[in-house]
Amino acid sequence: MIVVGVTGGIASGKSTVSNIFKEEYNAYIFDADKEAKLLLLNQEISEEILKTFPELESADPLSISKIVFKNEENQKKLNAILHPAVNVELLKRIEKIDHKKKYPIFIVDAALIIESGSYKYYHESGAYLILLTSLKATRIQRALSRGNLSEESIKERMDLQWADKKKKDYADYILENNGSLDQLKSSITFLVKEIKEAFISTH
Repeated sequence: MIVVGVTGGIASGKSTVSNIFKEEYNAYIFDADKEAKLLLLNQEISEEILKTFPELESADPLSISKIVFKNEENQKKLNAILHPAVNVELLKRIEKIDHKKKYPIFIVDAALIIESGSYKYYHESGAYLILLTSLKATRIQRALSRGNLSEESIKERMDLQWADKKKKDYADYILENNGSLDQLKSSITFLVKEIKEAFISTH
């Protein structure tokens, strides 16, 4: 089973790319954001978050996001709690899904693979890392169209993420997502071919 990380800034198209992999290539999707939200239901983790951020009344995603996306220090504190737990769940899931022999590709949809240092796992384990890039203006429009964040909030989140230029050095493949859905599908077709060839040559 081929393990592929799909990363990129807010509204770069990670969910769209993951869905294409799921529908066209029968990939299993591990959505790190959803998994992190599920972990907030874990009593030990929610208690740790409330202890770290005494100004929080509850450890629900909305309350957390209002505080965490205000500055880099808060984001680092939260990630120090959540990332190790998400990574433990990820490794368990990879083993479980690989054992089933049902999916040829395992996709990890995660925004902070590079910023968090998780990219090292991909390089060491033989997994592949795709960086999705998009023009800033395009990403702002996409994020606004979802209707759940203000432009100010979107820009705050963008400022806390590394610039694409800085992230490119860590990725195995760069996928530009500024065009149509058909163009994106076409790019992924070429990419899957390359990844499969690379996988075969090393296994």
